[in-house]
Amino acid sequence: MASKVDLNLLRTFATVYECQSVTKAAEQLDLTQSAVSNSINRLKSRTGQALFNRTGRGVTPTRFAQELYQQLQSPLLELDRIVESIDGFSDTQAHRFVVYCHEAIFHSMRQNLDKELKNSPIEVLLIEIPSDEERIYDDLINEKVDIIIDISRPDGVMFTSSVIKQDELCCIVKHDHPRLNEDTINRASYLQERHAFFDLTRLDLKFVDWITDEVLPQRKPYSEHKSLLGMIEAVSYSEAVGVVPISIAKRYQSAFNLNLLSFPFINHTFDSYMISLTKMQSNKANQWLRETITKVI
Repeated sequence: MASKVDLNLLRTFATVYECQSVTKAAEQLDLTQSAVSNSINRLKSRTGQALFNRTGRGVTPTRFAQELYQQLQSPLLELDRIVESIDGFSDTQAHRFVVYCHEAIFHSMRQNLDKELKNSPIEVLLIEIPSDEERIYDDLINEKVDIIIDISRPDGVMFTSSVIKQDELCCIVKHDHPRLNEDTINRASYLQERHAFFDLTRLDLKFVDWITDEVLPQRKPYSEHKSLLGMIEAVSYSEAVGVVPISIAKRYQSAFNLNLLSFPFINHTFDSYMISLTKMQSNKANQWLRETITKVI
């Protein structure tokens, strides 16, 4: 009778496949790199097939490894769901969650969470989402963070995402702008002005170019910013025009004495996605957090 395959070898293999790195897989599994390498070598001997090729700092799967992973993916996720559903979470006991959240809804979400959790022993630490795309999802995979609220959704069955908020765009100008108002705003007048830009560092795009369905002509820059709030302040003391989600514009309209104008180009909605690990869908603690975030948003 053939010996049974050690399921730990399959788990290690799947983790290396997903991380495309022995080092990252070792960190996620809380093992040494040599232990991970030994497991991969044992599975290689068991199957009689090469699994990975080294490429620079990482590894790439062989054709056999790709086919093996496709067969293992669903069963391993189901095992994860079963294990994660066995927890003793209670919303009457102290618990601490960590959530990455993008800037546009950070403060409204923080204030709503404060109200919701006022008399609760549960703490939710909200952290502005890092600019390093790789770190964001590494931290979720390694369970350093419980939920991510982001402006784009990730690929792969490891993650589950849903839209929790949709927003429209508007132009913002200072209240006494000499040329732009709701009667004069159109494509031509918008393009003639100087612009305060919000740079999407992670996506290597200007915010307005990412969110519009049309290719916009070159615009005259007034300033460039890494934060929406910095861009809004620049608009408040200049004749520059900016583009932001309407909810943000309304939030800061009074404080910065702004006028809100229609955005004269075709654009899709500005969506916020709630992202979690697929294996956590049955985890009671993670379920509670997802439901609470949905409620306060």
